[in-house]
Amino acid sequence: MHLDSLERLNLTSNAIHTIRIRAFGSMSTLRQLHLGDNRLASLNNGVFSMLRSLEVLDLRGNHISKTEMGVFSPLTSLALLNLARNQMRTIYFKTFLSIHTYSTYILLEGNPWNCDCDLQRVFHKLRSVHRLFLDDYHNLSCSSPAELENCQLRDVDTQLCTAETVTVLVITITVVITVLAAIVMAERKRKNRKKKSRRHWTEQSNMSEDSD
Repeated sequence: MHLDSLERLNLTSNAIHTIRIRAFGSMSTLRQLHLGDNRLASLNNGVFSMLRSLEVLDLRGNHISKTEMGVFSPLTSLALLNLARNQMRTIYFKTFLSIHTYSTYILLEGNPWNCDCDLQRVFHKLRSVHRLFLDDYHNLSCSSPAELENCQLRDVDTQLCTAETVTVLVITITVVITVLAAIVMAERKRKNRKKKSRRHWTEQSNMSEDSD
């Protein structure tokens, strides 16, 4: 409290587990916040509220695996967001799209990325946002699945969706063929029933004429 003129706060290398909502609410002039090498596991909405002057947010070397989608939205002056060396396996596009700044550099190296098709789509979209710069994208490596462990994301990102796309196509084609086969069989059965019905009525009619 009463640190309304503070511009730089360095809390690096402590044992901070959690940050309360609006913990920095009175520090409206804060320009740099260093929280690296702590024990933060998640970032919830409201933690960085009122920090509209913040330019540098250093969160490297924590245990962050979860970030709520609006957690960075109050940071309208953010120039550098460092999330390197955390426990992030995936990210959500809207989490970073909510950063409304002229330009923001984002560092994500050293996280155990799960290199699936969803991650590829997110990074592809993020790299197309002109105000967001993923400076260490070419250094990102995969932790899972096992067949991609230690592979550079830049080397495999164009191949990540191939297997999934093929699988989806095979399933789709199989379903279509199954449905068409069911329709054909149903139509054949209907025609056979119709033919049997006609023969039955014809036989009945012939028997009636013979009796007359």
